[in-house]
Amino acid sequence: MRPKRLKTNRSLHSENDLESNGDRTKTKSCLGEDYRVKGKKRKVSEKPSKSSTKRRGASKPVEVHGTKRKASSRVVIPNKRQKGRNTDSNSGKEIGSEVSLSPSRSSTSQQHNGSTPQFVNTIRANFEAKYEQLGLLGKGGFGSVYAGNRRTDHFQVAIKHIPKADVKTQPTILNGKIYMIPKEVLLMLRAGDGPGSVGKSATVSLLDWYSFDEEVLVIMERPVSSVDLWNHLNENGGALSEDQAKNIMKQLVEASIQMLSVGVFHRDIKTENILIATRSDEPRVRIIDFGCGCRVRKTPFSSFSGTSAYASPELFIKGKYKAGPTTVWQLGAVLFELLDGDKQFTTSEYLCDKIELNQELSQDCQDLMKMCLAVNPKERATLKQIQAHPWFK
Repeated sequence: MRPKRLKTNRSLHSENDLESNGDRTKTKSCLGEDYRVKGKKRKVSEKPSKSSTKRRGASKPVEVHGTKRKASSRVVIPNKRQKGRNTDSNSGKEIGSEVSLSPSRSSTSQQHNGSTPQFVNTIRANFEAKYEQLGLLGKGGFGSVYAGNRRTDHFQVAIKHIPKADVKTQPTILNGKIYMIPKEVLLMLRAGDGPGSVGKSATVSLLDWYSFDEEVLVIMERPVSSVDLWNHLNENGGALSEDQAKNIMKQLVEASIQMLSVGVFHRDIKTENILIATRSDEPRVRIIDFGCGCRVRKTPFSSFSGTSAYASPELFIKGKYKAGPTTVWQLGAVLFELLDGDKQFTTSEYLCDKIELNQELSQDCQDLMKMCLAVNPKERATLKQIQAHPWFK
């Protein structure tokens, strides 16, 4: 079984991480595995993950500093970053456009003590009355995900438990006051429009969230008959046909365009964070785990949060990266792994010329993969160019 991937939020562009060598910067991981870390898997699928004889494991959720889940009030989500400020910072007071924060109205009548506003749900009994928690789906260093049901209609949900210490938050205006709301909650709402998008959006929808003394709970839809793409590959011999991969990639490209269009940079697109719903004739793609995500911005990012094996080359070469080119790079890595049953993709090995594209693939497919995996981000395809590529025709 391949080594598991660990998400990281540390900077990956120190002197120890890279050395310049002409046109193409060679990372020092050519000489070792200095930035590749092994970790545990976290997934949100209908059933617990099973062991595999073929491919790698996954990673664990990254930080998120949280507060709470609210009812039907309006909130202001930050839409601008202070110039030059790191997006991963938990400080700052940016404010922006209004969106509805809470998926349900079930808690609007709840009374709370102190200065906590009425729409902030901090009472565990409210969660227990509304949801039944079942078996563990996955566990990582930053939290655990359980299967569950909504008691009123037995709707299947995934319940993510995140220790308070690992929750990244964002200053957000609620009824005229600033509160620290989990970034993961805000990103999921922006990407999927909350419970109104259940079963409709490419991203798994947020249903509820709760803030307790020691942890934050994020309640999401759990697509029926779904498995993450990593396990889906294992169940299909480690690789897919071009036609099968084409169907999945087309949906991923469309989902990526949609997320970026609403200002959401997932930052950790990989097979473990992609669910495949297999109930219909055509497998349907759903995106999960926004724990490493952030808002899109015009200026480059200089620190990385995600799975280091899929960090784009410009992070190591220039110490900076942008949302669009990084998303395309990660889609290229996913495409490679969909079609190669043996070799695991890492940016490190690709930069060191240790990964070769399968010459048995169609010319259009090889061309698309090369466009996605261009080392220079200025030469890399855009999402729109990928969408219009002949391979999808």
